[in-house]
Amino acid sequence: MQPRLQRSRTGTPFIKVIIKLLLVLFLVVFAFFFIEKIDFPSPQKETTEDVSDKIIKLK
Repeated sequence: MQPRLQRSRTGTPFIKVIIKLLLVLFLVVFAFFFIEKIDFPSPQKETTEDVSDKIIKLK
């Protein structure tokens, strides 16, 4: 006779779910922290183009 396979439980323990959520939250905060540290290029002068006539043409 072969021994029966042990099936895993259908529900996940509450603590494992909390740990996974905290890990995901930590990774998101960590990602935002490092994205903020990156110095993205920004325009040196402010653009002042009049687009009111273009908006009227689109309507």
